[in-house]
Amino acid sequence: MISVVVGLYNEEEVLPSFIEACLTDIDVDNYELILVNDGSQDKTLEIIRKYEVLNPQIKVISYQPNKGLGNALRTGFDVAKGKIIVTMDSDLAHPPKYISRLVEAVENGCDLAIGSRYVKGGGIKDVPFDRDLLSKLTNLVSRLFILSNVKDLTSGFRAYDVDKLSQIKTNEKGFEIQLEIFVKFLKKNFKIKEVPFTSVDRQEGESKFSLVKDGLSYIRGLFKVFFYRWL
Repeated sequence: MISVVVGLYNEEEVLPSFIEACLTDIDVDNYELILVNDGSQDKTLEIIRKYEVLNPQIKVISYQPNKGLGNALRTGFDVAKGKIIVTMDSDLAHPPKYISRLVEAVENGCDLAIGSRYVKGGGIKDVPFDRDLLSKLTNLVSRLFILSNVKDLTSGFRAYDVDKLSQIKTNEKGFEIQLEIFVKFLKKNFKIKEVPFTSVDRQEGESKFSLVKDGLSYIRGLFKVFFYRWL
């Protein structure tokens, strides 16, 4: 079984399209879709409960208040039954049709497969300039901090070998968890592979991205990554 873990916060506008895309485009034989409602204040929980009733592969976890992506992912990891765990965003920036490529990479021997926008064959479509710039700068600085050749360190579109994931402990509450997991896999010499995909900006709902807030968060995250890598 494959477990797809998705953290959700106020995603009522895009959720129906996202879930329908998952049900249609996830091309693996046996999977569960774990939707973690991370303290949403809109109709996110109501929507995912309706889908849960009709689709046995959907599992819903909900709590209050909002605790951040790190906590949402850990919550999903704890209940996942699959031998491979996939993480992704719910805004369709990570098209579900690419999940099978990530899973295949893990099945063929890598411990972490990263959906990469910055390797040959990958790309970005219709993403605002400020977000694209911040992502590229963060990846550049991160590679320098940790001396890694991986080009898309900040991508949250990933597949993990569960046996390897269970060997690390995570602490970060926000998006920094993605860098934290990567560095801890790197320190254990686990096999990491980038799999190209094309990221598309959300077509529905409003982005929660803030250049100032998220930029500062990434800067703090970089210093934490340096600590995890070298200390």
